[in-house]
Amino acid sequence: MTGALPFDPEALQLRVLIWPLLFGVGAYLFLTAQPVGRPKPDLGERLRRLDVDQRIRMELGQRDVRPIFMSAALEGMLRPVLDDLGRLARGVLGRFGLAGGAELERKLAAIRPGVEPIQFFGEKVATGLLGLALCPFMSWLGVEPFGRWPLWLWAVGFAVGFLGPDWQLEARLAARRTACLMELPTLLDMLTIAVSAGLALEQALVQVATRSSGVAARELQLAIREMALGRRTLVEALEAMGERSALPDLARLASQLRAAHDQGIPLAQTLAAQAEALREQKRLRVVEQGGKATVRMVLPVALFILPVLFVVLLIPAAVQVLSLGG
Repeated sequence: MTGALPFDPEALQLRVLIWPLLFGVGAYLFLTAQPVGRPKPDLGERLRRLDVDQRIRMELGQRDVRPIFMSAALEGMLRPVLDDLGRLARGVLGRFGLAGGAELERKLAAIRPGVEPIQFFGEKVATGLLGLALCPFMSWLGVEPFGRWPLWLWAVGFAVGFLGPDWQLEARLAARRTACLMELPTLLDMLTIAVSAGLALEQALVQVATRSSGVAARELQLAIREMALGRRTLVEALEAMGERSALPDLARLASQLRAAHDQGIPLAQTLAAQAEALREQKRLRVVEQGGKATVRMVLPVALFILPVLFVVLLIPAAVQVLSLGG
């Protein structure tokens, strides 16, 4: 007998391996979706909901759990899997100090309320697996313009997919900071007018928050609601607003308002100076964004506009030169 391979390479085709994999995933989802063993509703929780004040406090303190998938069936089946993957990934990365910690929780609470760090890491693992499966999927379709996809490109696809949610989160944080910076000068002007009219700081915050909209106004409205329910004093509400907002400018404003309230500093001058400083910072941000837009326009102009312009100008000139020479 001639030397034979210990296994048949045809048995490792994707179409042969996909069915056992799908069967295993389906069995896992079926077992984890069963209601047997789930905790029953708490009677004390039901009784607390009968109290109106307690129900309002619970609704203010709770987070809305936002679905990841558009389909309710996929949400019920795949959400536990993503949570398990996220818990595993966070535990592994936490040993190396890469789990994010309290900073990640604060960012998620500000940008994606209702999404816990475990769920966020589950999304990262899912997008990483999608990036990892891109190269095998292209090979399965026969799309290999440069030969078989190398393994390092598989790793790059996983890394890009794994880091994609982080980049999206940072981009949304930057957009939120920019929106807050654009809104704060107007809010400070309104606070200055209200304080100059003789209103106390609490009354001025209530008047401005109820008549404003935007990122900073929503944070002020939440602080006002906490004070109205008696959960926090004015100083505590301002401190909580500065901690949870993930906005440096709003946190600085909360710190200055708290210091002015504690030390009895005249608010009108403080708010006017802060509004002027923020307005200058807003002007610098607009100039900076304009400079970045100019740099971004270089590539489209060089690739799409200049070649067309050269064709439109040079071809008629070349035709005329050739006709003169003929």
